[in-house]
Amino acid sequence: MASTGSRQANWDLIRIIAVLGVVSGHITFLGPRIMPGVDEYPVELGVRMGASTLLVLSAYFACVTLRRGAPGRWLVRRLARLLPAYLATVLILYVVSRIAVPLFNGWGTSGGVFERLFGEPQVTAPEPGAPAPWYLPDVADLISNLLLVPAWHDGWVPLDYSYWTLPLQVLAFVLAAVIFRWRPTVTQTRMLARGLVALSVLTSPLKIVPSVMDSPVSNVLNGLGVWNAYLFGLGVAIWLWSRGHVSTTELTLLCVVGTLTHFGSANWELPAGLAFGAMLVLMAVAARGKDWQSLQPMRRPLAWLAALTYCIYLVHQQLGYVLARALSDADLPGWPRLIGVVAGVGFVAYLLHVLVEKPAYRALTRPRKPGRPAQSTTTATA
Repeated sequence: MASTGSRQANWDLIRIIAVLGVVSGHITFLGPRIMPGVDEYPVELGVRMGASTLLVLSAYFACVTLRRGAPGRWLVRRLARLLPAYLATVLILYVVSRIAVPLFNGWGTSGGVFERLFGEPQVTAPEPGAPAPWYLPDVADLISNLLLVPAWHDGWVPLDYSYWTLPLQVLAFVLAAVIFRWRPTVTQTRMLARGLVALSVLTSPLKIVPSVMDSPVSNVLNGLGVWNAYLFGLGVAIWLWSRGHVSTTELTLLCVVGTLTHFGSANWELPAGLAFGAMLVLMAVAARGKDWQSLQPMRRPLAWLAALTYCIYLVHQQLGYVLARALSDADLPGWPRLIGVVAGVGFVAYLLHVLVEKPAYRALTRPRKPGRPAQSTTTATA
């Protein structure tokens, strides 16, 4: 992570807003609706714009940083930032789920550690009035999540449904490294941005075709990120516009089309469409202008919190649901329970950042020391 002296606070704020949008929606709005036994909270914040905003940000900063060095080294650094913390969280989530879910479901928990983690649970009939059972992940789910491939097969269940962005980012980074290795021209990059937006727009009608959605074609389209390609296209377009390579009219048109596409993908929820459009405007303003002076007094705390956002994203949903269910079973009232879930998620995210994300990134991106020159075997003669 760059030092606070070399980064703009406006981008940190935008990233924080996006992640807070994801976290608040999943914890306060979605959790009580989809997770049995999780009680409602006294407040609901469910505007669907955060994850999409993060993908636009990812594409924009890929364009900013790709031209600073070799694409291969850039790719290594991007993957070193994403994968270690993700893989660690998948393992943690699997273990936590294998321990907590049988307890939530009232199933038998006898057996050793190996049986609890990998064996078949002792399923028992639920007591009258008990919440519906939670899904218990198996070894196939663990392996598929470690390999980032649940979207490619209906039989593989994501351990955390917010992880749908991770395979798309990895795929986009690999393709970006390949494309920029050939140093595309401005015209070619502009065509790439247009093409990515057009790809999502033209394929969106397939979502209402039952013969497509009920076939392996939908898994292929989903796995390749075809329906979300417009988000990467918008990030590229904002970068081009910031450098004067795309007109304001064209960027506005692309953002309007992208906002409408997001609006449709968010089940036509007007707040989601408006919020996503507002985030695109904020990103464009940040890309073209200087750092926002009003944020200078908060520069350091914003940088610190922004550094935690990725780990917060990783742990907030399913692990947050487990904590929320445990606190609900303990009959903790609304506001203390919400504070407890947020504090627990923040603490785990901080530990993940300090113990996994930072040291793994340093270790994987540390410059290699040059080898010692071989000593000459010849002997000097007089």
